[in-house]
Amino acid sequence: MLFQVILSFAAVALAAPSVPERRAVGDTFSASFTRYNGCGASVACGGAAGGKTAAVSQNLFGVGSGAGAGPACGTCWELSSGLAGTASIKVTVDNLCPADVHNEKCSQPGLGGKNSLGTNVHFDLCADNGAAATFFGESGTELATGTAKQVPC
Repeated sequence: MLFQVILSFAAVALAAPSVPERRAVGDTFSASFTRYNGCGASVACGGAAGGKTAAVSQNLFGVGSGAGAGPACGTCWELSSGLAGTASIKVTVDNLCPADVHNEKCSQPGLGGKNSLGTNVHFDLCADNGAAATFFGESGTELATGTAKQVPC
């Protein structure tokens, strides 16, 4: 009987969904960047973070739409692009850019996969708090690729 209880417990533990891990400071990914408006109204992390913020692709966020705050919530990232006129900035993750058929930039299959722009992750930079304007600066565009490196907040 005790053996059956132990086996049942082990089966439940193995069947439980895994909790996505938080990324480590220093992790670096190829990244694509766009801007979005209305970013302070409703955020997946439970509230807007202060300063410059971004929504990140589902593979980096760690959970899908409606699943609550992902492990990326509150992490800070240094974003840079080689595109002329752009500036490197530090943002805090406070929202999800969900993976779906209409959102190919945020639909990478895992952190090793690539989106339609050929990058591992995507950052949607908030226009409402100045993240997009600071990053895109005088570039004349609202789409770029480059790198994202997790940094201490």
